[in-house]
Amino acid sequence: MDNERLKRAVLATLEQALDADALARAVTEAGAVVGPTTAAPSPGAQKLLAKIVLSDLLDDAILSARPEDRTFPLRLFFAELGTLLASDDETRADLAFCLASGLNFFFRATMDPEGKVRAALETSRAFYAVAYGVPLDPELIVKSAPLLAALLTSELDKVRLEAVDHTKVFDSQIHERAAGADPTSSRIVRPETFLCRVTANNAVKAKAQVFT
Repeated sequence: MDNERLKRAVLATLEQALDADALARAVTEAGAVVGPTTAAPSPGAQKLLAKIVLSDLLDDAILSARPEDRTFPLRLFFAELGTLLASDDETRADLAFCLASGLNFFFRATMDPEGKVRAALETSRAFYAVAYGVPLDPELIVKSAPLLAALLTSELDKVRLEAVDHTKVFDSQIHERAAGADPTSSRIVRPETFLCRVTANNAVKAKAQVFT
């Protein structure tokens, strides 16, 4: 599935799943949390916001992680995502909403295995769009990326995702240059997607797209 077809599928699924009027009301009510008043959001708004940031799906190992826990960077990342969704900066809020929508589509929608893999890779693209478009703290990116890859992998069959943030030199066996990358440079500036391998034999199923 190419990018445009995936985008149309995501939008179609969201359109079918959401009541536009109810969503508009909930978002308006939720805005009171960051507005000049102190009014609390309605139960409906709270439920919607919890779903958007996956609070109903993530387990306590992430939601209640402490600084010494391995999953703590992922807890920080999802907290940051929630903050960005309410940002007054429309560009940041849009990037965050795109990622939140991708995560919700990936974890909630029913699709065939190949579609699931493609959705996972596009979700990783949205993750890096937030990471470098906001931008987030570099240390948080490096620590949360492999944890998010593992979280997405938990929903996949026969393949696994890997973050390639630790690699700084282009390797054509596992990398491919993203659109707009310098074709003459071997220095990786930043990744754009995760790497996907076949679990059984470690073969590369989809190379990680990177900017050089």
